Amino acid sequence: MADVRFQNVTGWLLAGGEGRRMQGQDKGLVDYRGRPLAAWVLDSLQQQCSSLRISANRNLPVYQRLLNNITGQTSSNAVLSDDPDLHVSQGPLAGIITAMRHTDTDWLMIVPCDMPHLPADIVARLMHEAHQTNADIVTPCTQSGAENEHHHWVCGLIRKRVCPDTVSQFVNGERKVGHWVRSQHWASVAFADSQAFANMNTLETLRGQH
Repeated sequence: MADVRFQNVTGWLLAGGEGRRMQGQDKGLVDYRGRPLAAWVLDSLQQQCSSLRISANRNLPVYQRLLNNITGQTSSNAVLSDDPDLHVSQGPLAGIITAMRHTDTDWLMIVPCDMPHLPADIVARLMHEAHQTNADIVTPCTQSGAENEHHHWVCGLIRKRVCPDTVSQFVNGERKVGHWVRSQHWASVAFADSQAFANMNTLETLRGQH
């Protein structure tokens, strides 16, 4: 597919988890087919977004080098830990809030670091749906079985203007990304290939994919 980058979309890799299913390893830096898992996600986002940033709570210099190698840039402030007022170990919503606060574009595309097979047109399809519905958040969904629709809440296109309400919800105890998304004006786009959104979030899964 042709390189179609959306100039009003900043791509964010979410790599702030504790790696509990990875025996405490930093999931984004675990090897997958000869490269760090995060590198595959960044490659995909690089082709679809105007700029890239990373949300991480450890190994920030390593992620910075990885990002610089992929983008060919030498920026030194594109990898951020959760903002201090959000405290530590508060889950992906803290990383999403940090991303929104530090995004200059109207939109950001968030993707977890363990989703290496993203569709090459995901940003285009989510943005099309946003324009059609005027949604502030658009997430991908896939079908598993005849009736089981699976929404990938931590992968989505977000309009930055929802940040103040998101912070308010967070302060009041919300931590579940799915609950937060459904509280906003949101929409979803169905993707036929469920493997494109497969999470490589255990060592067993990774070994089986080599």
